[in-house]
Amino acid sequence: MNLLSGEEVKRKEVEILNHIVAVCEKHGLRYYLSYGTLLGAIRHKGFIPWDDDIDISMPRADYDQLLKVMLANPDKRFVALTPKSKGYPYHYAKVVDLSTKLVEENLDDFAGNGLWVDIFPLDGVDTTEPTRQKKLAKYFNSCRASASFKHCPANNKPWKWRMCKMIGTRNFSRLVTWASRRLPFDSAQYVAHMPTAMQYLFPRRLFDKVIKVEFEGALYDAPADYDEYLKILYADYMQIPPESQRITHSVKAIAVDL
Repeated sequence: MNLLSGEEVKRKEVEILNHIVAVCEKHGLRYYLSYGTLLGAIRHKGFIPWDDDIDISMPRADYDQLLKVMLANPDKRFVALTPKSKGYPYHYAKVVDLSTKLVEENLDDFAGNGLWVDIFPLDGVDTTEPTRQKKLAKYFNSCRASASFKHCPANNKPWKWRMCKMIGTRNFSRLVTWASRRLPFDSAQYVAHMPTAMQYLFPRRLFDKVIKVEFEGALYDAPADYDEYLKILYADYMQIPPESQRITHSVKAIAVDL
C-alpha cells in the first residue's frame, strides 16, 4: 500500500477546494473559509502545520444550490457526497477526490470515500428557543455518528449502537437537517452550524461582507471581520498552542486510478 505523503494530501485537498470555488464563482454562490482553515490562513497563510483538512461554510440556500449544481453536472474526479448519497455516513456534504481512497479502520465503507473538503451549512438560530434547537440537532447527530461505525465504539452503549445501526445514518441525517434549518440564514440575527458547532453562535452580520485571504498561495473568501469570528472560536487565536493541545487528523490515503 503506497500511502500519500502529508504534502501530497494537502496538495490534493487544495485542488478540491479550487474546484468548489470555481463552481461557486460561476453560479454566484457564497462560501467562506472556516474554522481551522481560516485560522491557518490568518496565522500561517496556509494549513495549520499539524492539521491536514479544509473546511468551508455556506449559507444553507447557497449550500443547497451548490450540491444541486454539482450533482446535476458530475465531474470525473471531484464529486459531491451528501446525506442522501448511498452509504454516506455524515450529516453535511463533502466534495471528494475520486483519484484517492481513504484508509479507514472503524467506519463503514462507502462509494467515493476519498480525500475531501468539508462543506458546513450555516442556518439561522431561533434565539427564542436555542437550547431546544441545539439539543435536537446534537442528539440526532450523536445517533447518526453511532450508526456510522462498523463496531460499537468504546464510549457507546451496545444497545444504543445496535438501535442506531438499525435506523441508519440516512434517517438520522434527515432529522439533523430538520432540526437545523428552522430559520433562514438571511433573516436571522445569529447563525451556526447546528449539530457540531452550536456552542458557537456567530452574529450573521459577520458574513455580510467578505475579503480575500491567502491560503497556500491563493486567495479565497473569508468573513471581512474574521477577527471577531476567530475570537468566538479560539479566543487568543494568534497564540500558538502547546504541543499537548495540537489536534491532528493524521489522514491516510492512497492514490487510485480513475
